[in-house]
Amino acid sequence: MLLLRKMGWKPGEGLGKNNEGPSEPLMLDVKMDRKGLYGEGEGPKKAPVAKMPKDLSGKHPVSALVELCNKRRWGSPNFQLVFEEGPSHKKNFLFKVKVNNTEYQPSVACNNKKAAKAMAATVCLQAMGLVPRDSAT
Repeated sequence: MLLLRKMGWKPGEGLGKNNEGPSEPLMLDVKMDRKGLYGEGEGPKKAPVAKMPKDLSGKHPVSALVELCNKRRWGSPNFQLVFEEGPSHKKNFLFKVKVNNTEYQPSVACNNKKAAKAMAATVCLQAMGLVPRDSAT
């Protein structure tokens, strides 16, 4: 009724474009409680918790680390360039990553930024035990 009044209808007037419809709007019985939605002993279905796969070897380490941080609600990982050295045509880069207030840094520099970020993410995932350790780091 409130909506009809906002639209200009007054009690006693007919409904419709030319006021030729019924003078009283239909009163609907709206069910506001939640009884009857579930059977006895049933409850609302909870969404299954997505578990992190044990083997992350098929994913790029940076995307695997970002997904892990999102699932655990840690906030996104913070990659920071530690150093950049060498001539302009052959630089070496070293990144560190801060995840959940813990910093992880590889011991080996890489020849491009993308590989250096991936190396830092791999070191972090290895420290968490999600990726098997190898002798490269």
